[in-house]
Amino acid sequence: MFVLIVLACALCLSLATGGRLRYIENFQLKALPLGVGAFAVQLLIFTSRGESVLGTLLTAVYVLTLLMLLAFLLVNRRVFGVPVLLVGLILNVLVIGANRGRMPVDPQALVATGQVSRAEELVRNGTAANVVLMGDQTYLNLLGDYIVLPFLGDVGSAYSVGDLVALVGEAALVYGMVRAGRKAHAGSTKGRHPATRT
Repeated sequence: MFVLIVLACALCLSLATGGRLRYIENFQLKALPLGVGAFAVQLLIFTSRGESVLGTLLTAVYVLTLLMLLAFLLVNRRVFGVPVLLVGLILNVLVIGANRGRMPVDPQALVATGQVSRAEELVRNGTAANVVLMGDQTYLNLLGDYIVLPFLGDVGSAYSVGDLVALVGEAALVYGMVRAGRKAHAGSTKGRHPATRT
């Protein structure tokens, strides 16, 4: 929910400062099926059915989707906002890779955001879906999910540094989507000279 609110604010800000929805038709991303496919797979694997079907393969599939997203962002690195989004994803990939395909999570951060049952599962089993209990046995905990934004209450979640950096990149991307046509429009008129009278 928080992510959607931030992206909606970015869109509104862009529209309020000269952006136009019609400019979206000029906005293009390369290898879009790669990015959409990776995102769609992530949505599927973290349902209860997806977790039960994949079993021990879940973390491997998850890491694969992250690599797909990295490739997608690298191809589009020149797009406004993507470099920041790429940095955020790289930070998350580093900590997930260091912990064998799982993100370290502080259970207290989950409790603080109303996810008590998930925190209990994590403490009881040591792992839950794509996350692992943060502790002395996990690596790069500074990049794990432990950041809580108190003003969000139950709407928020436990965030990593990479999550927040990526969110800034996503907001910048949305902001630029409705402004992309401005440059195209300016480029189409550049070099034109006023007609001279004969």
